[in-house]
Amino acid sequence: MMIKKNSVFIITLLTTNLALASNVTADKFPVVTDLGVKLGAYASFESGFSSQNKLLHSEKKVSANKTGFAFYNDAAMYVRISNKLNDVEYGGKIILVPTAKRKGAPTYNGSHIFIKSECGLLELGSPIPVAANMMISDGSIPTKYLETSTAYLKQNTKLSPSFLTSGGCFVGDDLTANLDSAPYSSEPPRTINYYTPKFTIGDTSKVQIGISYTPDTANTGIGKPSEKSDGIKKKTVGVAGLDRFEMDRSVKDAITAGISLEQQFAENVELKLALTGEYGKSAGNAKKFATKLDKKPTKHKLANLRSYNIGGELKVNDFTYSACYGSLGKSLTTPEFHKTGRKASYYSLGTAYKYNATTAKLSYFASEQFKNKVSSVKLNVSHLLARGLKPYVEVSSYTLKGKPEFYNDLPHKTTKGVVTLVGIKLTL
Repeated sequence: MMIKKNSVFIITLLTTNLALASNVTADKFPVVTDLGVKLGAYASFESGFSSQNKLLHSEKKVSANKTGFAFYNDAAMYVRISNKLNDVEYGGKIILVPTAKRKGAPTYNGSHIFIKSECGLLELGSPIPVAANMMISDGSIPTKYLETSTAYLKQNTKLSPSFLTSGGCFVGDDLTANLDSAPYSSEPPRTINYYTPKFTIGDTSKVQIGISYTPDTANTGIGKPSEKSDGIKKKTVGVAGLDRFEMDRSVKDAITAGISLEQQFAENVELKLALTGEYGKSAGNAKKFATKLDKKPTKHKLANLRSYNIGGELKVNDFTYSACYGSLGKSLTTPEFHKTGRKASYYSLGTAYKYNATTAKLSYFASEQFKNKVSSVKLNVSHLLARGLKPYVEVSSYTLKGKPEFYNDLPHKTTKGVVTLVGIKLTL
């Protein structure tokens, strides 16, 4: 039913815009117009095989009733409608995620209005924030197939250790420093983006700058603007369940920015560098409840958001080499809760080789968050079977070493595992 409604909506929208365009004449509106419509879609299907040690039998389930492996699919579609007024292109991009996945794929959502000219690109709505769009980051762990909240890692508490399993940005996708809580919306928060044109320096260099502003990361568009649709992260801590923390990690007046450099050294040698950062004021706090019936919890202010990422990518003939380092510092933490440590950082290294339509990529990812460590080695082999159709095989070996950040006197414990993915991606 949802797909049918979405289809009717798109057809109606396209028909309306085409009708409006046909009514524009040189007499009524003396400008040059050029209406463009572009449809696109993304879909993927994969089998995930997971093996992880030190799990209880009930924790070995990859799906509700199946151990060992599970199927997973993801899909999205978009319509891009644009027009031209002399040398200015303007329009909108509407992105739909028709699967049952509530969070959606951050790469493929972000509906917005855009205006593009020789002065740059302006995006208004829910676009991917500048820092997330411009950053160079490599390496991640397929978290949907592994278990980070095992009884072994909890160590007889109700609080799981936090692990940084990918390099990314807080604003928009809330991937970094995530306290085991997913956003309640599939859209990034309401944001304004601006990108400069790519300025040419000399004959072989190009530089671009981008900046975005998000007044409130809790405003993701669900309900009224005054209603908090994202940001409340609740945890129950304490062996007896008496202590409880409620974490609100919303950010206000968030600014993300980036600068990129593209350098062509030779015909087959190209370098790309990118520096991105995020800044925002903490709008929430950590509430500590002494008992289950405590109606006057103690409030602890969270540190402001300050993060950055620096990455580079070097292409030499059929080889590509990449590296990045990112840091969140003490962003959105408080010493009253994060007793084991407050800093978070990550880095990754990667190399890829392309032979005709086949690409093999090897990458390493490592992170430390609240002194909880992650290390992962991933090998991915993909083949472009046809335009937009790419089957792949991916094997990730990982190690998680940590303890609940609320309990400083507990030992760090380690779990290891391997995730194998066999799937196919469709991009049109």
